[in-house]
Amino acid sequence: MLAAAHTDGLCILDQQTLRKPPSFFLSCSSLSLPPVASSWSPDNKNLFIASAKTIHKYSAESNSLVDVLSSEDPIACLAVKDKTSVIFGSADKVHILEIATAKISQTFAVHKNTVNFLSSSSDATLLASTSSDAAYVHNLTLSSHTPLRGLPVSGQLSISACVFHPHTRTRLLLGLGKQLVIYDITRPSVPIKVFSLNEATSSGNITAISCSPFSKTLVAVATAGGTLGLVDLEKEKGYVVCIVSFAGRLRFLIALSSQTLSDDKRPSAYCVFMLLTGRRQYLSRYREWQAPPP
Repeated sequence: MLAAAHTDGLCILDQQTLRKPPSFFLSCSSLSLPPVASSWSPDNKNLFIASAKTIHKYSAESNSLVDVLSSEDPIACLAVKDKTSVIFGSADKVHILEIATAKISQTFAVHKNTVNFLSSSSDATLLASTSSDAAYVHNLTLSSHTPLRGLPVSGQLSISACVFHPHTRTRLLLGLGKQLVIYDITRPSVPIKVFSLNEATSSGNITAISCSPFSKTLVAVATAGGTLGLVDLEKEKGYVVCIVSFAGRLRFLIALSSQTLSDDKRPSAYCVFMLLTGRRQYLSRYREWQAPPP
């Protein structure tokens, strides 16, 4: 299922709907406040949604929405750790919330500025948190916190996206301006690669990053000005190609397997990127450059 939370409503799209998606979303549940972040539980039964100072839990089975937590400080980002806890960023702190008790079990106070983005590794043992000018990796098993150094931040360049690679748990991708910055978190002193979008063909700074569910090297980036770019991480000098432009700000980017959109169970050579701007969605297909991983 795919969840799309917009200013005053929530839309859930199942696999059958995604095969022939509508141009506009129809809400299945109303929201009292605009959402700032959302994340599915590992079993896809519940969707956690953060608004300005509240975390809600939406049940897909009962189509019900309940409040889980009210925060004194504004909430900027959200990630699900496991079936029992969620993680959220509020002001300059990162909190781990136990769902059953609605109590905060841990707080990380390592940032000096507002925490804007969170990303959990594929095995949920690592958490990345970023503010405008700093990035930390938290080992949730060892309770250690490692700063990433060598970030090319400045007064005009700030971190605008943060994603762990789904196929490589130690690889973290950051968006800074029109740069895609890659870290191996086992070597946090400097980025291992930096890719730059073409100034002539890309419009605006990076706002979202999504990795292919099949390819270990293909990454898509969306920009504020409506540009979708593809990056091959394994090219010696990188490979960035702008394949399509859209009217309006691209705020979210999701990489889908094309099997999601068909009944064909065979591995497909295509990857589908869904882009969301306002209440309108776009689907863009791109033939991948390698076979799916085993």
